[in-house]
Amino acid sequence: MKFFSLGASELLLILIFAILAVGPKETIRLASQARDVIGTVQKAFNELSGEVSRMASDVVSGIDDMDKKS
Repeated sequence: MKFFSLGASELLLILIFAILAVGPKETIRLASQARDVIGTVQKAFNELSGEVSRMASDVVSGIDDMDKKS
């Protein structure tokens, strides 16, 4: 499993460190917040990617229209 170029062993090490540093209850809360932030970032990236695709399609359509008129 890869996540932000981290393998499972690296993620496990980060999880163990987090539990030792802030405690199990706080780790769960922080993980939940991280999940929410990652979800929000992914949604924003998907929206941006879709918008860029639509804009590129509009540009290509405009170029095709100009070629047809010539």
